[in-house]
Amino acid sequence: MEPTPGPNSAFDLNQALLQSREQARAQWAEGLAQFQSQMAAIAETSMQEVVQAAAPAFALGFSFSAQKLINEEHEVLRVTLRHRGGAEEFSEAQAPQEGSPAWYALTASLLAGLLGIPVGRSPRTIEPDQARPRPRPLVADTADAHAGAAAPAADDPEAGDDEWDTGASDAPEASDSGLEPLTADEIATLHKFLGAMPQEARKRFTIEFRHHFQVPREVRTIKDRITQRRHKDFIDVFERELGGGTP
Repeated sequence: MEPTPGPNSAFDLNQALLQSREQARAQWAEGLAQFQSQMAAIAETSMQEVVQAAAPAFALGFSFSAQKLINEEHEVLRVTLRHRGGAEEFSEAQAPQEGSPAWYALTASLLAGLLGIPVGRSPRTIEPDQARPRPRPLVADTADAHAGAAAPAADDPEAGDDEWDTGASDAPEASDSGLEPLTADEIATLHKFLGAMPQEARKRFTIEFRHHFQVPREVRTIKDRITQRRHKDFIDVFERELGGGTP
């Protein structure tokens, strides 16, 4: 029988987790400072302008996602900015119709705010009765799991729970359209498709997705990384290859 870890072991583990979190924050700050030192102002907060201006940040290991959430009985659009080191921040505001021009305009505005991209003229303001954008620093590591919060499901098909059963640097593709956020219905459809995939094929997909989009090893699940048009395109190609078709 192996000895039960004593107080010293628990202390060492907590110190290691804290050190990992601080390292992630430092990498975030360093990358953002490097990006902001070379960025230029944009004329407007359109998706195309913001994505083009953010290209150097993507090359430095940043990526983003946009999703609709229910917050205190109100629908909000949350834009999350992640760094490959594990840290992330998000900003949110009252959500317009998903997939509408206003949806993409607000996504671009929130992303520009998270990256600190200056705008030549003031973007459209949010009405007073709408939720204000709220940046909130996070670190995506395992510290919260050890502090008592539930840990995310692991991608490893050999693990007891399979994240699909409930049925990046992450650099951008050459086309700006690949960075467009997917709708909630599209994401749900992709999750169902992957959940129905044979286990061996799903394991191969997870490995290839992580490699292609350079998902950090410490990120235990890729489920919440499937958020953009380029992710759907990657799944479509994988599906054709799985069926024996031509990529």
